[in-house]
Amino acid sequence: MHADDSADADRASAVETARRGLCQMIATGELAAGQRLASEVELCERFGVSRSSLREAQKMLTVAGVLTSRPGTGSSVSQMSPREIMSGLEMVVPLLPLDRFLELFTLREILEGHVAAQAAAKMTAAEGARLQEMAERLAAADPSDNAQRLDADYHDLIIDGAQDEVIAALLHPIRKRGRDYRIFEVETHAALKDVSDQAHRQIAAAIVARDPESARFLAMQHVRVTRSWLEQIRPGPVLFSADSL
Repeated sequence: MHADDSADADRASAVETARRGLCQMIATGELAAGQRLASEVELCERFGVSRSSLREAQKMLTVAGVLTSRPGTGSSVSQMSPREIMSGLEMVVPLLPLDRFLELFTLREILEGHVAAQAAAKMTAAEGARLQEMAERLAAADPSDNAQRLDADYHDLIIDGAQDEVIAALLHPIRKRGRDYRIFEVETHAALKDVSDQAHRQIAAAIVARDPESARFLAMQHVRVTRSWLEQIRPGPVLFSADSL
C-alpha cells in the first residue's frame, strides 16, 4: 500500500471513530435533542482524533439531519423530527437516474396506499370535497406545468390528510422527483393522462366514501401503472426549479 493510501485509510478510520462516538452519545441520551456539543478540544481528546476528522464526522451527521450547525454557535443535536432525519433523502433522490428511481416504486406503492387508506379514515367532508374538486381541475388541465402543480397539490392533500409526519417525510422527496418525468406532455402519450385522471377521481371517491381498503388498492394500482409507463417510455427528466412548485 502506498503512503498516500495508508494516510487516507487512517483518516477514514478516524472519521468513523468520531462519527460512532457522537452517535453513541446521542443514542444513549448523553446528548439530548437541542443540546450543544462540547468543544472540539474536548471531543477530539475523548475520541482520540484530530479536529479535521471530528469536523468531517459532524458534517456527515449534519447532512443526515442529526446535527444542526450555525456559524458562531457551533453544532447542536437537532430535534430529530421526521423532516430533519429524512433531509438526506431530499438531497439524494433528485440525483437518482431513472432506473434507480424506479427501484423506489415498491416502497412508494406501499406508502401511497397507506396514506390513501388513512386519508379515507381521517379526512373531513370538506377536505374530501376539495380533493374531488382538485381531481376535476386536474382532469380539465392540459399537460403542462400547471397540471404538474395540480397533481402535486392533489397528492399532497391526501398525504396531509393521513396525518402521518413520518410517512409524509418519506413520500415528499420521492413524489417531487416523479414530477421531473413528463409522460403526458409527449404528444404520442397524451391519452395516458385520461387514465391517470380517472384514477384520481376513483381514489378521491373512495376517500370521500370512507372506504380505506378501496382507497389503498386504487392508490397502489395508480403507482403500479405509473411505474409501467416510466419503464416503457423512459422519458428524460425535465428538472423543476425550487420556485416553480
